[in-house]
Amino acid sequence: MRILKLLMAFWITSLVAIRPQASAQEASCDVPLVVTHFVASSGTVEMVKDLTAKDLTVKIGGSAGTVTNASVDTGSKRVALILDASTKVPTDEWRLETEMAVTLIQNARALDRFSLFLVGTGTPAGPRLPSADLQTQLREMTSSRPPTVDANERIYDALLAAAKHMDPPEFGDAIFLFGHPDDTGSKATPEQVEELILRNRVRFYAMSFTDLLRGKHPAANKPLPKGLGQERADKISHATGYFFSYHAVDVLRIPGQRALLEGFLGDLYAGIAQPYRVTIGLKMSDKTALDLAVVNGKDRNIRLDDVHYPHFIYPCTSR
Repeated sequence: MRILKLLMAFWITSLVAIRPQASAQEASCDVPLVVTHFVASSGTVEMVKDLTAKDLTVKIGGSAGTVTNASVDTGSKRVALILDASTKVPTDEWRLETEMAVTLIQNARALDRFSLFLVGTGTPAGPRLPSADLQTQLREMTSSRPPTVDANERIYDALLAAAKHMDPPEFGDAIFLFGHPDDTGSKATPEQVEELILRNRVRFYAMSFTDLLRGKHPAANKPLPKGLGQERADKISHATGYFFSYHAVDVLRIPGQRALLEGFLGDLYAGIAQPYRVTIGLKMSDKTALDLAVVNGKDRNIRLDDVHYPHFIYPCTSR
């Protein structure tokens, strides 16, 4: 009996000693990364495709981490396309939304698939489609705008629906919004949207044709109006490593500006289609800040703004 008690005590002590080690085990996680640089000789922005794990450093919550693999992922990508069709979008902006959406997905590959979400129409997303089929729909919508069902601009609801539509996630998933960054009437909160997008490592791109300073231009030598700050949807995009890009309608009427925008959309889609799949080791239990950097980036003509990745990450259990 004494021997049995000793064995049980040893077994319990062993479990206590092992438990901290088990909780500290690393889980691997695949993170999408896009790196570009400006090529002066051609005047173009090109993707950097020759990086390996040794060319990257990572910090997780401020502590150094390990990059175990980095390679360009050329597999099929899913893109949720959101168009703001609400009454708050003027006709000239709507035309640009549909036309630039067509321009974006003209750069798609045969293996990529798209789903369409319309803000303000109450229409559910249809099945995922190849680029050519969706282009046909978008061209029809350019001149035949879908009717709206209310006066609200439910951007958060559309973002949450798009993110849920891609759950369970696949590597490289992306949401691309053409519309306004401000929201009215959504049931979803920006916190809900941001958490789901970051948990699933979805990339969130956005483009708006509104003039942020329309009717708000200050007098000469006066500061910008108070409250003219970054909208929450814009902050969510930044959290995933991207941003809202603003191109006012009047600016796009200037000769050459539209061609520049179309080229920019092509550059963005190249990153959507073929990001790096960066595998890192994680020791964490909740949302944590993530920092990825390119070793000797200045020598490669790579600026900090050229490195796009999620700036926050949740625990990953599998790759």
